[in-house]
Amino acid sequence: MTEKRLKILYDASILVDGEFDNGCRSGVYFAALNILNELCKREYLDITLFSELSKGAGLNNVIESKFPLQKSIYKNGLVSQRIFLLLAFLREKRTHFFQHTLIRKFLSLIEISVISCYDCFFYVKCFFCKSNLFDVYFSPFSAAPWYIRSQKKIKKYIILYDIIPFKIEEYSNQKQIGWFGRLMRHLNSFDGYFAISQATKDDFSRICPHLEPSKINVVYLAANEKYCHQKNNISANFVKKKYNLPQDKRYIFSLCTLEPRKNLIRAVRTFVEFVEKNKINDLIFILGGRAWKMFPEKIKAEFSDPSVFSKYVLMVGYVDDDDLPILYSNAEWFVYTSQYEGFGLPPLEAMRCGCPVITSNNSSLPEVVGDAGIMIDWDSDEQHVSAYEKYYFDEQIRKKNSAKGLVRASLFSWSNTVDKMLRVMKQGGRV
Repeated sequence: MTEKRLKILYDASILVDGEFDNGCRSGVYFAALNILNELCKREYLDITLFSELSKGAGLNNVIESKFPLQKSIYKNGLVSQRIFLLLAFLREKRTHFFQHTLIRKFLSLIEISVISCYDCFFYVKCFFCKSNLFDVYFSPFSAAPWYIRSQKKIKKYIILYDIIPFKIEEYSNQKQIGWFGRLMRHLNSFDGYFAISQATKDDFSRICPHLEPSKINVVYLAANEKYCHQKNNISANFVKKKYNLPQDKRYIFSLCTLEPRKNLIRAVRTFVEFVEKNKINDLIFILGGRAWKMFPEKIKAEFSDPSVFSKYVLMVGYVDDDDLPILYSNAEWFVYTSQYEGFGLPPLEAMRCGCPVITSNNSSLPEVVGDAGIMIDWDSDEQHVSAYEKYYFDEQIRKKNSAKGLVRASLFSWSNTVDKMLRVMKQGGRV
């Protein structure tokens, strides 16, 4: 008997964001991209891509210049987000999916999908009221828009990442605003959810007691297969030149959005303490990733002498995806002592590249790293310095954790992730 085709409406909004702004290519972006890539390999699926980009996405100038759309849609006297739709069924050549080709094809349809405010409202209403058009709505980012939430026949699944605004004071203003505020307002006991770690499931269950635990399935993220050990001197030298890294120095590496939660001020300050204490002059700290506004100045202000920061630390900004395996593979070790994480993709990527890791022992990080790295208290200066000293002075520990990290990382795959998601979607509940 032929297997029933599952018709999935996939919210690709975060992918469109990343197409125009590299700064949007965070862990959520790569999760969405890799999940979509895996879904496209399944021949028994019909996948429809959909995107809703709002003014807050930072893409107005680009979108409006290329796709002149009408203004906001009104419903019940309230202004809804702008709506941009893509309806492109991927029935053929699923295994030949490429991000840029797909997204450009996606955007080329936007202009003809929405003609005017009234027509857009009418179009959306008629489109989604068609019977059996979709079995499942899947969002790798936030809550469904109102015109999808209103469709009772469509099962809805959303990924839950973390509760940062409830955990960390600096982010508390985000509880009611933006994508997180929207998500929290629409969490309910009817839809299904995928938590990216057991820690994330526990967090949401605690702050949202109305959520039914059986509707929250733990589904781990994974690292892309391109992350593998690449200890190649020629490639390493090329990447060093590209990012103006000193050719005569070894380096440790950290990759994340440069923001308070990532604990970079402590990681950097204790690194400087470590190298000066031990009179080390052949090692620098490389920080990769987009910085929050004013954060570079804030981290530099930790040092009364600015030359100290410049001597030991180098911020390289956004790192091209293709260069990351080289940077991971050739680093002495990777540092990720975050205050809180829903999952923590960078340590997993580093482990896949054979790079020893130092991470925090909180939230989801023990689920990811296990016993394959050095785990410390995020708020302990002493433990940071001690961890740096262990790796620097003991090559055997570095080699041991490098090998353990490769084994640990092999337990996570996007294929397994998507297989579990699809089992849940087909059965309409927990597996």
